[in-house]
Amino acid sequence: MEGKRNVEMLKIRSDKEKVKEINIKEMYTVIRKRIWLILLITIVVTVLAGLYNNRPEPPLYAASSRMIVTSSSDKLVTVRVLFREPIVLEQVIEQLGLDRSAAQLRNQIRVDNVDGSLVTVVTVIDPSSKLAADIANTGVEVYRKVAAETLGVSNIRLLTPAVVNPYPINERSNTIVYIGFLFGLILSIGLIYLLDSLDDSIKSEREVEELLGLTMLGSVTKMKRKDYARHLKKQKSILVRGETIGS
Repeated sequence: MEGKRNVEMLKIRSDKEKVKEINIKEMYTVIRKRIWLILLITIVVTVLAGLYNNRPEPPLYAASSRMIVTSSSDKLVTVRVLFREPIVLEQVIEQLGLDRSAAQLRNQIRVDNVDGSLVTVVTVIDPSSKLAADIANTGVEVYRKVAAETLGVSNIRLLTPAVVNPYPINERSNTIVYIGFLFGLILSIGLIYLLDSLDDSIKSEREVEELLGLTMLGSVTKMKRKDYARHLKKQKSILVRGETIGS
């Protein structure tokens, strides 16, 4: 009994290995058959990703200033929101002679609280590194005056003025090209397996055996017309030589 069980286990393992070998072979055959499609799609998607990555885009610079805003808890949020209001931004535009509206300048400014403390960071993004620092520093000065006049909050102190940052924040990276390459590769492989699944033609001897329930004894390889003509010519040559020798 033990020997019979071992034989059955070996047979099952052999069948699993055979199925696995056949599946890998079929997968390789499908990929090799349409390798040109994988190369084409992958190259096209990678090139498009490279073109998108290299599109003309002006560099953007960021400058930040830090200040302490001391106020009651119910007023603190209102005091911070005041920085991005037109009453402050219009004065900044006037002092620096900017050619933009208060709404446009508002989109360039971000006001954040540092870890729930009294420290507030004002960050300005602009195509000019110097102008970004000037807007941040001028904005803090105007903001302090407006907060004192409108809300009666005078405990606003500048901690760190904004300085010119020569390094752009939107520096180009090749990450999008790598992503495009991987996406094109995955897309092309998925497409060729989809096309293969939609193809109803018989592709292997195993499929013939499964459909007919018969065992294949052999197969005839596909011969091109040129190869067939060359084969006939070779046979005639052998035949002529044989007749010559016989005569």
